Amino acid sequence: MTVPSAAVKRPLLDIPFNDWFKAFELEPKDSYRVRQVHTWVFDRRVRTFAEMSDLPETLREKWEGTFRLRTLVLRRREVSAQDGTARLFFETSDKKSFSSVYLPAKGGEGDRSALCLSTQIGCAWGCVFCASGRVALERNLSAAEMVEQVFWAEEAFGRKINSLVFMGMGEPLANFTNLVQALQVIRSPLGLNYGARHVTVSTSGLVPQITMLAQTAPHVNLAISLHAATDETRKKLLPKSSAWTIKDLLNAAWAYQRATGRGRVTFEYIVIKGVNDSVREAQRLANLLRAKKAWVNLIAYNPVEGLPYQTPDDATVREFAKILTQRGLFVRLRKPQGTDISAGCGQLGEAVRA
Repeated sequence: MTVPSAAVKRPLLDIPFNDWFKAFELEPKDSYRVRQVHTWVFDRRVRTFAEMSDLPETLREKWEGTFRLRTLVLRRREVSAQDGTARLFFETSDKKSFSSVYLPAKGGEGDRSALCLSTQIGCAWGCVFCASGRVALERNLSAAEMVEQVFWAEEAFGRKINSLVFMGMGEPLANFTNLVQALQVIRSPLGLNYGARHVTVSTSGLVPQITMLAQTAPHVNLAISLHAATDETRKKLLPKSSAWTIKDLLNAAWAYQRATGRGRVTFEYIVIKGVNDSVREAQRLANLLRAKKAWVNLIAYNPVEGLPYQTPDDATVREFAKILTQRGLFVRLRKPQGTDISAGCGQLGEAVRA
């Protein structure tokens, strides 16, 4: 039989699970074949229909000519000599490149592996301190391309990844439809079957989409890139996301918390020397979040070549954390990871480097 080119094959993981039966053009008596495909794709991780040995050859040939199980190719990986963090470099079927970051378990109770997934190739949101913001947006990643990052990473490292965080290149909520489809695959017992507490979506603060996420997506943790305690400072750092005030953003965060029943909302705060690292800024941040179910991740700025921002000294960051803690906030000081391979927070710029 004639097999269509890869360009016209439909990625299977871009199709909602409820539509697989119709897409496969099965007779009602053969509906169990859908579950067989689920098992092969998610449990056995096959890459072609030809490998599905308990399916009739006619179906394997038909579906192999119609659908794609993998759309990405893992071209290479770089592993940090400092801490084992790895940056995975992918090529898409239309020859575009992007990367995601694997964060290994660090040892000690509660330390678990994680994958930092990308949602776009490039980013249009222009956060001034971020390497991704310097890469022009080429296109959104599809749901299949998001999920396949998990497949490839687990196969590359030979283990199940414990947590998934949508914090790589791109603004997840600006790719809303594909994000929700990916979350459905990730959360479904028929898919990757991750629990809600093991999946986190990060946003620079798209208020309307935060509301939509609570209403239409499987429940997951929410992380908000705040990085400032006043609208004035936030506008300098996140000029586009500052279309919404901090008050509006926090109201959306608490509404998401109530609607989904999730625990603490995480607020990411990159501490930048001389910009948002003052005692007064810490006091203001504490006042904003006091008495709320909130978790603050403090991250010392990771330098990006060509940008004027600097990393604060350890004493400044510790003092900032101390002020928040004394006012009753839950604070985590995140250690830099993968900075020697440009895999640290805010360093995912060009996917392919010389």
